[in-house]
Amino acid sequence: MKVKTKRQHSMAFKVAAVQKSIHTPFTVKSIAEGLNIHPKLLTKWRMQLVNQSRPSTKTVENIGPDKSYAELEKENKALRKRLKRAELESEILKKAKEYFDKKLK
Repeated sequence: MKVKTKRQHSMAFKVAAVQKSIHTPFTVKSIAEGLNIHPKLLTKWRMQLVNQSRPSTKTVENIGPDKSYAELEKENKALRKRLKRAELESEILKKAKEYFDKKLK
């Protein structure tokens, strides 16, 4: 029976792998395969280094969106409502203009 041994990766390797996974458009899976590690391991490293849940000498800045998906959806809904109201007001003013133009003549 063959026994598997754990590979130990240096902190520099982990930081480089996480930075590569954050700053490139490739998926975590493809980057992990290129580095010959399991994708879950790379995800774990990302969580540790980005969220600073584990004290380390080097951390990686999280470059993500400023707003969550739910906040963006809420803002989008509010903007659509404002647009609909503005279009309705514009339509009302156009009809009122036609009415008042006829009265003045």
